[in-house]
Amino acid sequence: MRLILLSCIVIAQMAWAAAVQARDAVLVFAPASMTDVLNDASALYEKQSGGKVTISFAGTQHLARQLDAGAPADLFISADRDWMDWAVERALIKPGRLYPLAGNKLVVAVRQEIENWADLDALFVDDYFAMAEPDSVPAGRYARQALRHRGVWQKAQSRAVFGDNVRTTLRRLARGEVTSAIVYGTDAAIEPQVRSLFVFPAEAHDPITYWLAATGEDIAVPTQAFIDFLNGPEAGALFAAAGFLPPTRTGG
Repeated sequence: MRLILLSCIVIAQMAWAAAVQARDAVLVFAPASMTDVLNDASALYEKQSGGKVTISFAGTQHLARQLDAGAPADLFISADRDWMDWAVERALIKPGRLYPLAGNKLVVAVRQEIENWADLDALFVDDYFAMAEPDSVPAGRYARQALRHRGVWQKAQSRAVFGDNVRTTLRRLARGEVTSAIVYGTDAAIEPQVRSLFVFPAEAHDPITYWLAATGEDIAVPTQAFIDFLNGPEAGALFAAAGFLPPTRTGG
C-alpha cells in the first residue's frame, strides 16, 4: 500500500512539474493503455496546429485521485465510466462535458511460444495469471466480470497476480512471470513477446469505453481545439489503426 501511495505522489509531482514548465500546453491525464496512440495523436496535433500537448499516463484510478487532490490537468480520459462519474460527483468535471472517445476488447494473452490451450479455464484455475486490480482499476473490473461470466472467478481469484494498470499486467506476462494475462486487445497487439489467445465476448463484461472530459469551470481555447482533434477523423484513424473500436455511449 505504501508503495502504491508513493507511486501516486511521484506521478502527481511529475504532472504538476510538467504543468509549471509548459503553462501554454494542454495537460492531459490519460490511462496507461492509451500511451502509444495518444503520443501519436498529440504529435500529429502539434505538427498541424503548432499547439503543445503534455500527457501524464497512469492507471485511471490514480489520475482521478490526483485531480481530486488539485492536480492542474485540462483534460481527463478515463478507461471506464465509473471513474468519470466519480469525478463528476466531486465537481471536478461538469456532466455535460463527457465525450465517448474509443472502445476496446478484452483478451486473454499468452507468450508467443505457447500453443493453443484446449481448456481455457485451466489458465485461470491451474496456473498463475495476471490481471489488473479489480476493485479500482477499470481493466480489472472488466476482467472480473468476464471471469464471473465464465463461472470461474471464485477459483481464479486465488491464482491472480494483480497490477495497478493494464501495462503492468502485460509486462508481467512478457517477462514470463505468469502463464497468461487478461488485458485489452490493443495492449496485447503492441507487445512483440505476447499474442492474443482468446477474445472475451461483448456480453461477458460491460462495454469498454474510454471517456474524455475537460476539467474545471471554463474550457480554454487550446483545450477545446485538442478535444475537437481527438474527436475528429484524423485521430479516429489513429485509434482504429491501433486496434481501438468505435465508442459506445453506454460504456462502463
